[in-house]
Amino acid sequence: MNPWESITPSSELHWHPCYTFIHRSFLCARLTVPMDYARPLNVSSQDNNHPRVDIALLLLPAESSSSSSLLTEKVMKSPLLVNPGGPGGSGVALALLVGPSMQKILGPDQPILGFDPRGIGFTTPRADCWAKPPPESCRRPSPGHRHHPTTANHYDNNSDNNAGDDDDDGGDGGSRRGRPGCEEDVMTGLLHRLEWENMNAAYGLMGESEVAVRYLDAAQRGVNGLCRWKDGLVGDDSDGGGSVLRWAATRNVVRDMVEIVEAWGKWVDTLDGGVADEMRGKLVYWGFSYGTYLGATFARTFPERVGRLVLDGVVDAEFYEEPVWKESLLDADNVLGTFFQFCAETGRKCQLYRQGDEAAVVQRRYEAIMDRLETSPLTFNHPENQYPVLVRASQVKNIVFRILYSPIQGFPVLASVLNFIYEDMFEELGAFTQDPQLVCSISDNPSVLGMLTDAQRAIMCGDKTHPVNMTVPEITSAYQAMAANSQFADIWMGLMLQCNGWDIFPPGQAPTDPWAAANQIETANPVLFLSNTYDPVTPLKAAVKMALKFKGAGLLEQKSQGHCTLSAVSRCTARAVRDYVTTGKLPPPPKEVDENFNGKWKQCEADEAPWRRLGTSEVHAWAAEEREMADGWRHLQEVMETMQRWGVGKNNDLDMAAVMKLARGGQTT
Repeated sequence: MNPWESITPSSELHWHPCYTFIHRSFLCARLTVPMDYARPLNVSSQDNNHPRVDIALLLLPAESSSSSSLLTEKVMKSPLLVNPGGPGGSGVALALLVGPSMQKILGPDQPILGFDPRGIGFTTPRADCWAKPPPESCRRPSPGHRHHPTTANHYDNNSDNNAGDDDDDGGDGGSRRGRPGCEEDVMTGLLHRLEWENMNAAYGLMGESEVAVRYLDAAQRGVNGLCRWKDGLVGDDSDGGGSVLRWAATRNVVRDMVEIVEAWGKWVDTLDGGVADEMRGKLVYWGFSYGTYLGATFARTFPERVGRLVLDGVVDAEFYEEPVWKESLLDADNVLGTFFQFCAETGRKCQLYRQGDEAAVVQRRYEAIMDRLETSPLTFNHPENQYPVLVRASQVKNIVFRILYSPIQGFPVLASVLNFIYEDMFEELGAFTQDPQLVCSISDNPSVLGMLTDAQRAIMCGDKTHPVNMTVPEITSAYQAMAANSQFADIWMGLMLQCNGWDIFPPGQAPTDPWAAANQIETANPVLFLSNTYDPVTPLKAAVKMALKFKGAGLLEQKSQGHCTLSAVSRCTARAVRDYVTTGKLPPPPKEVDENFNGKWKQCEADEAPWRRLGTSEVHAWAAEEREMADGWRHLQEVMETMQRWGVGKNNDLDMAAVMKLARGGQTT
């Protein structure tokens, strides 16, 4: 379902009820912004064909409001803008799935606002290098019409309206689909994408063979070549073209966020009795993982507009903008180490445990399983579908790495999967293999198709300080340096390779000032940074380092493991987030920080651990508000776990959804 197809884009906010079958109060809007802010849309010109982006927004009003009354009643608070990370994650999907849960954490009077950044989800144009273009005739203007090639997905929209006009719908009610037969073939592109990814999965991980690096690099350069070709189809800047692939970088998204804040303020002014808000004109925001880089970039670019910024699972901005994220995996192996520890302490509830095991024994059993798969991959016939199944070490390693993100839910099921392999329990393992009918069913869900884009590539590569063009020996050297810190370097370096050979940038764009050169930034209101003690991809060190870059910024360490503090319920952390968003109260800045970024800052205990999830009787003893916050935190945790972050979990040939479904069900046998 795509409610935005029936909503006319506008430079002002016009809200429409949507997804009311999920929640009665949801509202949707499409906000038009310039694709290139050097070419604004409000220029009065007969030949104004400046490209535009139509941002999809989804609002959950304060609980006291409803979609029918919001258009007339007072709005008491600025909305909390949310980003799940990625890059490439859908804020619309996050708000849709967990908006009510966020209100449980922050209070019912806090509006929640999700947006899909440019290139992503329901925002148009989408960043899709694979969608099959329409015939060449569609890429030429129709007689009597000016050509507005503003999207990589819709050609010849045949519109004479200026951007931002209420009737600027391209003649199709706001969908801007253009002439019949001129839409891109997204499904064919998806099938080509999946075929390519499955073929490249055969190369394995970077450390599996001598030729793997060469093949993996060539494959990523091949995709970048496809994107370069697609970018060229839309038209260059000399004829008013605008490929979102070259304009998807974070520096442009933060400008869009300013437009959202401004549009909200103007809309509130139209309400009967609009009220003063101390956050008026400022950003209230909660970002996870890559969303912390987005939030930090906003704070650096527009420090005067910082209202409340919660940054959870903190990306080191200096390394993110470099060719290789050198220290992302500092604590990944530490998270895995806690798996062995918790398993031994839990005993028989951990399926990999054997009588009398200590943590070191469990670890050796795990290593024996991986060594066995490395030298002799497991094969068996699928018990139901009658086809051979191959289980390789790289596939299991991908699952292990993904589960490091969510130990509370994932460790018990990881123990089960490893035990299935250890005991040759083929029927149980068969449940985790990909269903061949799954791909055929995707075309029945246009919303799923809309989420499969190349936005991560376009954003991440567009954010580099300089174009990346590493040689195979340089890639190998970088991988070996990373492997000295973590056994998961072969997975992580595959993500880095996406940007090798990417050269799609706006013409004449000056390099950005590196974060390493930034002085301490003073924001209108201080920023709150959150981190687990052990995070597999955004280590605590990065949170300390980034907090020190902002004057007065608070830092909170949750004594747990996993990606982002959402990975474990903590009343202490939830209370700190609520107090900060609602009142501005935040933990103190880190102090006594040494050259290794050790120091002192606020710490919060987690209320649960793997194999020790909160029981009903325990939660029942808490105060009602604590129960409400914990319930919201838990649901947010479960939804975020299903969202693909940093491309983790792709190409493993095992059904990660089935694995995590088992985890969410609490099954351990």
